Amino acid sequence: MKFHIESLQLWLKTKQRRFVTFLPNKVNVITGESHTGKTAILDIVDYCLFASEHGISESIINENVAWYGLRIHVNDKVYLLARRAPEGKVASPDYYFSSTGELPEYEPSRNISESVLKKLLSADFGIDQDVKIPFGGRTLRANSRVSLRYFLLFNTISQDIITHSSQFFDKQNQARYQEALPRIFDIAVGIDTVENILKREKRAELERKLVRQENFAAKTAEKREQFNAQLAETVARAKGYGLVDDNTASDASINALKRMVTERESGSDRYVSAQYDEISSQIYRVARKIRGLHRFTTEFAKHKTTLKETGDSLQPVAYLLKNFEETVRTSVFDDILRNLSQGLQEIKNATARNTPLDSNISEIIKDLESQREKLERDLEALPVEMESFENDKDKYIFIGETKAKLELYSDPESDKAPDNSELIASLEAQIEELTVAPVEDRKELFTKALDEAIQDYITLTKAALGNYGDYRSAFNYSEKKLHLRKPRTTTTENVGSSSNHMFLHLFLFLGLHELIMRNGGVHVAPFLIIDQFSRPYWGEDDQEEEDGGEGEGERDFDESDVAKVRLALQLLDQFITTAKDMGKEFQMIVFEHINPRYWDGLENVHLVEIFRDGNALIPISRNE
Repeated sequence: MKFHIESLQLWLKTKQRRFVTFLPNKVNVITGESHTGKTAILDIVDYCLFASEHGISESIINENVAWYGLRIHVNDKVYLLARRAPEGKVASPDYYFSSTGELPEYEPSRNISESVLKKLLSADFGIDQDVKIPFGGRTLRANSRVSLRYFLLFNTISQDIITHSSQFFDKQNQARYQEALPRIFDIAVGIDTVENILKREKRAELERKLVRQENFAAKTAEKREQFNAQLAETVARAKGYGLVDDNTASDASINALKRMVTERESGSDRYVSAQYDEISSQIYRVARKIRGLHRFTTEFAKHKTTLKETGDSLQPVAYLLKNFEETVRTSVFDDILRNLSQGLQEIKNATARNTPLDSNISEIIKDLESQREKLERDLEALPVEMESFENDKDKYIFIGETKAKLELYSDPESDKAPDNSELIASLEAQIEELTVAPVEDRKELFTKALDEAIQDYITLTKAALGNYGDYRSAFNYSEKKLHLRKPRTTTTENVGSSSNHMFLHLFLFLGLHELIMRNGGVHVAPFLIIDQFSRPYWGEDDQEEEDGGEGEGERDFDESDVAKVRLALQLLDQFITTAKDMGKEFQMIVFEHINPRYWDGLENVHLVEIFRDGNALIPISRNE
């Protein structure tokens, strides 16, 4: 990603315009006295980049400014974005935007909403609107969109944080940013990618669905088991009382119970005796049919025997036909002989083979005999001694309980539990196909690479670190903090002084930006604003320092505060050189009160302005 701030623009209420210009690929230093507006520049940049709260001083600064603006270069494009000055503590919703960086002829006027402008700039920062925070906290809601402002945590080291012993990032006193940092850190530094996060979120969603379906299947099976247990108990009792046939199959138990309830509610009681009578009656009817068919079979056989005997009596006809020429014939002889011959043939056909009637009757008799055998088994299966209700009240209580259980368990879906096995298989297949790159190994490699980069910075500035000059970098990923570790040990140490903490802050942020650039990061802009890194040494320049350090006595120059400040400037200067060597652009903006002689010979340090002798962000002459 390419980014640098070309200028800070202020539209004063006096209708004048104040601007401060910065250079790319430089350490841009604004130095000068306190209370001249240096720190306010950091607050103004933050305000223009969608801050919901602001830290701009009302006195001198805000009371004299109508609009604040930034002219920025983003990925070879030039933008001008401005925001109306806040009213008291209330941030303004009014924004002006030019996609060509064009300055308005007079004072800006609102021409875009914050949401649209933020979305436009987020696209340049490679922040996909589909990327959401996977898990929430006390302030951040789960699945809320990732904000551009979260990535700006990597672009500032305020004077409140530069020497802090335990905090390395600004805004960590605000719950929203405190929760956001660990959630966007991996994306910012290149450990993870937006594409991988979207895949991980999709996979997590599929896994949640799979768990729900598996839980549903388990609960369905559990419910089915409970239902079957209740059903078995109820059926057993109903059979014991003779209310349900003792041979009722398990798959017909529900229907048998329903039928029993319906029959009892309609008043058509049937006890075992009634069942016995009914079965006995059915056996009698079936036996009667069998006997009838047997009689028919006997009579039919007799009929066929008679026909055969008749056929035998007509055998002379066959002789006459054979000796037709030798017979004496009358006028009706031919007709009689022909009719007798035809009758003889019909008798032969009828008695020669079994007819379909023979087979049909045999099959019917077999079926009836099977029915009779089943009925006889049912009759034998009826209990000899049945449980009995003490009175009708107990009987109807049992029937009522059975009805209630059927209504509770035997809903339309209970007979056949929903089968979600296909859905489970589909979800498992989708999860298997969705390849999500693991990040744990990348976290470890990133930490090692960061420590290696920071170790180079430690070597460059070891003279300023005193006893810790030979210590090793030890970045704590989970805490997002930098520690120093004594060589060949596994424990970190408290480095103590604010001077050392200042260097640790510089080491960490420079190391993070170096790795972001090396990894081709697109979410973190390549710029860094540092507010007064020399605070551990001087609150203000004193006369002794202005005179070149006279009165220092025999102090070693390498251990002096001046030497440490110069080493810090050399570190920043060297970082710009490193970025250039990588073919990258990087911009620093530093607010200080040190003398420009401290960076003599550093090619990448650029003096923007000296806020002294009446020159300030809001010049005194304009405020009189």
